[in-house]
Amino acid sequence: MKKYLVLFKFLPLTLILIAATSCNSDDNDGPPRSGENIVELAVATPDLSILVEALQRANLTDELEASGSFTVLAPTNAAFNTFLGQNNFTSVQDVPVDALTQILLNHVIGTELSSSDLTVLQRNYAATLASGPTEGSNLSLYFDATDGVEFNGISSVVNGGADILASNGTIHIVDAVIDLPTVVTFVGEDFNFEQLTIALTSATPGTDFATILSGEGPFTVFAPVDQAFDELLDSNPDWSSLSDIDESLLTAVLQHHVVSGNNRSSGLSEGLNLTTLEGDDITVSLQVNAPFIAVITDGSGNDDVNIGFVDIQASNGVIHLIDQVMLPDTEN
Repeated sequence: MKKYLVLFKFLPLTLILIAATSCNSDDNDGPPRSGENIVELAVATPDLSILVEALQRANLTDELEASGSFTVLAPTNAAFNTFLGQNNFTSVQDVPVDALTQILLNHVIGTELSSSDLTVLQRNYAATLASGPTEGSNLSLYFDATDGVEFNGISSVVNGGADILASNGTIHIVDAVIDLPTVVTFVGEDFNFEQLTIALTSATPGTDFATILSGEGPFTVFAPVDQAFDELLDSNPDWSSLSDIDESLLTAVLQHHVVSGNNRSSGLSEGLNLTTLEGDDITVSLQVNAPFIAVITDGSGNDDVNIGFVDIQASNGVIHLIDQVMLPDTEN
């Protein structure tokens, strides 16, 4: 159990590193960098012809021809054809431009990440150029590089498709189009949320949390990491798994972690009261020069719930990691 606590404490530092570091693959003993930009390399790659057509339709070619240090996840023609068929489109010309633009930007990271960078980081998040539900809230992208490289649980780098070096960034060719993520996308894929996923699904079959949290929202989810659920189970000798907790109680507990609105960390203020889906309020207290940016007082009066890693941005809301399971006021 101790190792998970250490992981949770250092997780924010890891993500700050991704956001702040722009890699330069020329410094590594890898393939040489092309003098051509990302769009020019895509045009020269036959299996990326639909991507090029999509970029042209969305008027994104100028952006990806400009100087910079981008990472572009480039879906193959087969990936685009699958995406088009699943959404009843004949070609990218049928996709509404606004929707197509955001889907394409969801494949662009504003800093350069090589396959070796991703492997070192293993499981983490990066910010894409796609827009979230509020101004300045770029969508997050979850990657897992523990066995190959997979993005948001649905798209993997194809064999031989990594580290195509352009003058303004790196292309990784992938086997699926990455649709805009919802809160459910990240809860289901992030390795910190295995217990939360069980709680929201098999342990509470009477409530369709997956549908609720895939809705329009926006929602703010204060998501307990696995260690938090382990500690909850340890608090009651009758609980060895989440299925041992009364379903109505567990449902109320889970609803106590969801509030309306896209409340990013920059909008959290001292004494902020937020009404949860369960009905009770939680209160935020900011921390200065502390390991955690804020603490929460939950409905039961526990004032020691730490907010750790923040701003996992989905298309319908934002997730903040917390180190305890919050409890509502059971007396009201």
